[in-house]
Amino acid sequence: MKMRGVMFSGFLILILSAATAAWAEDICSEPVKTAAGLVSGHEDAQTATCFWKGIPYAAPPEGELRFRAPQPKPAWSGVLDAGSYGDQCMQVLAGDKARKHMSEDCLYLNVWRPKQSGSFPVMVWIHGGGYIMGSGGRGGTGFSFDGGRLVEFGDVVVVTINYRLHAFGFLADPGLRAEDPNRSTGSYGSLDQAAAIRWVHDNIAGFGGDPGNLTIFGESAGGWSICTMLATPLNQGMIQRAILESGGCEKSESLEQGYEKAKIVWERIGCDPGDLACLRAAPAEKFLGGLRDLYREGMPYAPHEDGYLLTGTPLSMIRAGHYNRVPFIAGSNRNEADAVLFFRRKLWRARPAQYENRLQSFLGLDQAGAAELARLYPLGEFGPKPRQAFGRAFTDASLACPTYLGLAAAAELEDAAYLYRFDYDDTKYGRRIGALHAMEVPLVFGALKKPFYNEKNLEGAKALSRVMQGYWTNFAKSGDPNGPGLPEWPRFTNENQLRLILDTEVKAEPADMKDRCAFWDAYYDDHPGFEGTLGKKQGGK
Repeated sequence: MKMRGVMFSGFLILILSAATAAWAEDICSEPVKTAAGLVSGHEDAQTATCFWKGIPYAAPPEGELRFRAPQPKPAWSGVLDAGSYGDQCMQVLAGDKARKHMSEDCLYLNVWRPKQSGSFPVMVWIHGGGYIMGSGGRGGTGFSFDGGRLVEFGDVVVVTINYRLHAFGFLADPGLRAEDPNRSTGSYGSLDQAAAIRWVHDNIAGFGGDPGNLTIFGESAGGWSICTMLATPLNQGMIQRAILESGGCEKSESLEQGYEKAKIVWERIGCDPGDLACLRAAPAEKFLGGLRDLYREGMPYAPHEDGYLLTGTPLSMIRAGHYNRVPFIAGSNRNEADAVLFFRRKLWRARPAQYENRLQSFLGLDQAGAAELARLYPLGEFGPKPRQAFGRAFTDASLACPTYLGLAAAAELEDAAYLYRFDYDDTKYGRRIGALHAMEVPLVFGALKKPFYNEKNLEGAKALSRVMQGYWTNFAKSGDPNGPGLPEWPRFTNENQLRLILDTEVKAEPADMKDRCAFWDAYYDDHPGFEGTLGKKQGGK
């Protein structure tokens, strides 16, 4: 009798296991209804997740829809097999292989969910790449944005998106503005982001996501985009939390600036200014130019203050209280811009006696301004070589301070604000390049691959990755990154400015950024377009 009971129990377990496996497979492949039609997903062989890749969230912005706000995707019949990424948006990329997967038909997003029932918090990733390259499948950094490991770790739904880049996303023109019903121009990539967020809000429940618990997160240009998405009224009520990684809240342009820069594009494509028919008929490749040209122009693309998407810079809108007030994490990496010095020989080779003079010539400062900057970044704090001080100054100027200023402004109105700095540099090249721009991204996504990680440093990176994924997903669930097993992350207030250091040892310390960032805040007013350029040359070579 006892044996029969054991046999029955074992048989029941087998039945339940088989049923559970079949259900798990169904949850991945069972068609999901979206506004435009049914989509079927796939089971991820590497993680306990399901994925849907290449879901169109808007109509292809080509032909007559080029340089227009995103339009709804026409409905399709049957079931769309969402098994592979959609094309990347038009961008400057090296290699024929990448160009085979690049087109104007690029407004796609990707979804990962746990392979279990339930309604889960949603995290929407906005990729970086300077508004000139990248995608929701693989960004400008070359790191993979596969959401499976983050989903498996934290029981969240992850969405990654494409948005229009380069001139296709950010060309401002008076004629384009005149034909737009909202008098908007030069922000098509940002309007794509807003449309994707609305699509997620309206459709994500079918993928196991909670539309009332949506976190946006992004890095570099994706970090700039976080501030834009917080500031624009187009997302009102659809975002519950935000995480900004190495971006900032000053990256936008006036229409006048945009119109002036558009002259380069008109000349490049060979159309007469104002000839919109020619603009829409020109071959897509003509708009791109070369990557070297773009960097020489200072990475010129950004959303515009057109009165519809934005009424001012995102920072000015946050300071005025005109933004989506939500819990906010923001931070940057210790050595964001150090690599810029490799290409600035006079700075790289500078001797201590030349420090102040080189600051003055490179940044276009007067003597008093250079002396003040040298006081804020004293050589004694950074070692005998001025390039270390230059690196910290340009890191602050380009990304750390624009990020800090956005969080400090939000902290005046929203209690749940958290500041971090990523210092981890135990990578193959870390001792030479430090905690460089974008190096936190693979830890957030759990994508620890060669060449940066190998058998010598992988375990340490995995440990910090688990900590960061814990903070990020806890925050997405509750608005508070803290949780069991994690070092305490204190809230940032303007009275008690603390930040979390993410390194081999995770600890909180005073931020020590207020005075330095006040200098750069004033500098931006006198030098529009400097912030976010990773050290664009302002003065001498």
